[in-house]
Amino acid sequence: MSMGMQVLMEMDDGGRRTDTIGLEQTVDSPVNRLSELGSRSFIEPLQRHAAERALSPADKREERTHTGVVKFKRQPKVPDVGGLGWRTKTGHLLKNQSYYTQKTKINRWDVPTHAGINTWKDWHGPKMRTDADMMERLDKFDEEEAIWEAKKTFVNTTRVQTLDRLANRKINRSMSETQPSWAPHIRARREVHSSFETFESCMGEKPEKELKKVYTDMVLQRDRQAVRNISKRIQNEETWKVVFKQMEQERRQDIRADLQMRQAHTDRLMAMSGQPLRQDPNHSALPNNCSTRSEELSQPKPSKLPQDVTKLTDFRGLIHADQEHALEALFPGYGHELSNGFRSSATRSIEPGWPPPPEAATPRQTEKQPSREHLIKKGATVQKGAIPVSQPRMESIATRVNEDLMVKHSKAQFRVTAAPPPPPQKKTLMKEDFGINTTLNDPLRLTGDFSRTEQSIHPSSPSRKAQESLPPPARSLTYPVVVVSHPPSPKSVSSPKARSKATSPPSQPMTMTGMTGMSGGMLRNASAPSMMSVTSNGSFRGGSKQALSRQASVSVCRDLDDFEARVSTVPRISNFFATPRKRAKVLVAANQLTSQHSDVEDVLASFRSLPENEQARNFEVFFDNEKTQGR
Repeated sequence: MSMGMQVLMEMDDGGRRTDTIGLEQTVDSPVNRLSELGSRSFIEPLQRHAAERALSPADKREERTHTGVVKFKRQPKVPDVGGLGWRTKTGHLLKNQSYYTQKTKINRWDVPTHAGINTWKDWHGPKMRTDADMMERLDKFDEEEAIWEAKKTFVNTTRVQTLDRLANRKINRSMSETQPSWAPHIRARREVHSSFETFESCMGEKPEKELKKVYTDMVLQRDRQAVRNISKRIQNEETWKVVFKQMEQERRQDIRADLQMRQAHTDRLMAMSGQPLRQDPNHSALPNNCSTRSEELSQPKPSKLPQDVTKLTDFRGLIHADQEHALEALFPGYGHELSNGFRSSATRSIEPGWPPPPEAATPRQTEKQPSREHLIKKGATVQKGAIPVSQPRMESIATRVNEDLMVKHSKAQFRVTAAPPPPPQKKTLMKEDFGINTTLNDPLRLTGDFSRTEQSIHPSSPSRKAQESLPPPARSLTYPVVVVSHPPSPKSVSSPKARSKATSPPSQPMTMTGMTGMSGGMLRNASAPSMMSVTSNGSFRGGSKQALSRQASVSVCRDLDDFEARVSTVPRISNFFATPRKRAKVLVAANQLTSQHSDVEDVLASFRSLPENEQARNFEVFFDNEKTQGR
């Protein structure tokens, strides 16, 4: 029994299964043989060394970053602290502080004190040698720091974008208050009436690539030919209208000549018969007592040609007449001129006459001519407001969607009361997701000005990195538009200095509109004096109150000059009856007339004896009679 017990204890490295076997009554329990305990000392199976030599001084995370793994090997030695548990002379574990671990929810086999020799060599030893616990703690600390930085980046980016959007809306509201007109948003024609629920009515909503499939070169050529044919028929009708008018005038002259000839024949017969003739043999015309305005109203209304012949119902359904917006989308920067130029040429071709005027010619685009977008944006400044954000926080954002970025992806408005067609969808600015998980998966996007228009192109991340873990960016439902916020004064344009610079487009301030919501690089213009100007870094530019008030006064004076230059003089309108006038005006006019004609002094004396309202009415009648008789 004693030999079997000894063999069993040697196989078990301490005899921990002795009690189990003792319960099976195969051998006697060692507890019953206390007299034999301590007769033989326990020998450590592994050599122990100092704990300072157990940890590696180098950080294995760099090796893991470069190679992807951390190399290790079996450990034949045990440190005196943190390794296998110490045992008594008889081989039992000491129940010290390392025996009772303070970690919760951990398995016993994962504690080095309770591990065996083989477990130490293959698991706990290499783990302690490579300092895996410290690596795990450092990784967790870095992960928490990365999550916190991602949260800060998300909050700062969202706040800056919100402030930029608010500043842009303030400027748009200020511009809307001062502008005489503005372009509304483009709405589908089918929203007006259900009759526009057709294929032709929604062509202005299609992108360029879809319009090319419908509006081919042959279709546009046949459409222009249809406009020419209709214009030719209208020109023929207008020519016959003029001919009929001339025939009516000639017939009227013939009738009057025939009547005069009959009257002359009657006068000769009366003279030959001895009857008295009329008192006015010269047939003098009756005096004209009408005012100038009455003569203007008595004239027949001249027949005017339509300003745009394609507005007639004959041209409905034609592309060049109805689909101007679609042509601009099909030919960016040229479709509007193509439609307007061809319609103007068609209007000129319906003028009456023989031989008929030439047919409407197709406008041609010169290759060297710069695009309309380039001409409108050339030399223009974008108005923008300052936002209350510090420079360190501005440097920690992911991107900034403000006017400087949107002007690169915007459309220039070339019509006063109509918005331009949208740009191609592949050229619109995409909305990026800067959430916490997205930022952690792709931290290279935190450049401060990250933007893209195509999903497959990633400007900052390497091409070999897979993008399946990143959410796809979204396309915006609106597009930004650049609008001229303060046009130049007509008086300044009509000056000789301005006419000498007419070849180059003037520098005009512009504002961004059309974005749902769509700052510091360019200076703001003085057209909005209530808002302060900002410098290139987005901070407020210092200045006195006198300078701001002087700037506001200059802006008001410029607006008044524009109004005076644009206002048109309206001619005086009067009716058939004399209007009441003041006594002073009547006497002044009477004195002027007296200085020229001395025979009306008696008439003026009789006028002064009448009431004031009778004086004005009688004097005007008298003055008109004198004017008619040429006195």
